[in-house]
Amino acid sequence: MRKAVLATAIFFVASLQGASAADCYSPAELEAEQAIRFQTNLMVISSACRDTVYGEFRARNTAAIIRYQKTMIAHFRREGARNAQSAFDAWNTSLANEISLKQGAQSTAVVCQNAVDLERTASTLDSKGLHDRMAAQAASPTEMHPKCGR
Repeated sequence: MRKAVLATAIFFVASLQGASAADCYSPAELEAEQAIRFQTNLMVISSACRDTVYGEFRARNTAAIIRYQKTMIAHFRREGARNAQSAFDAWNTSLANEISLKQGAQSTAVVCQNAVDLERTASTLDSKGLHDRMAAQAASPTEMHPKCGR
């Protein structure tokens, strides 16, 4: 019994060390993550507010969004995911659920009122504008992910 508990504890500590040491982002991955977060947040808000901002944003920026998705899938592959596409999908779904839960604490009217600036920004972004904005956010000193230096 003690051996099983000890083995479980060792496995748990090893998995924590592996996750914290391996989970780093290149500058391109930081930018991609910011873009996917922006897109996902906009999708959830646009759905809640029943407007067309997200669809219009996606139509204008399809190529950039696909590039960002591929960058994040490559990140998950580099981090050792067995199926990088599935890992990306799970992360993106989790992100959307997290955003929805936070918004669920407020009325739809409040969510939509608070989202006016985000939606206004999204309605003006083309691929270059999206890249410039996400690169600036990724370079921000408040970014939480450790950088790999790639």
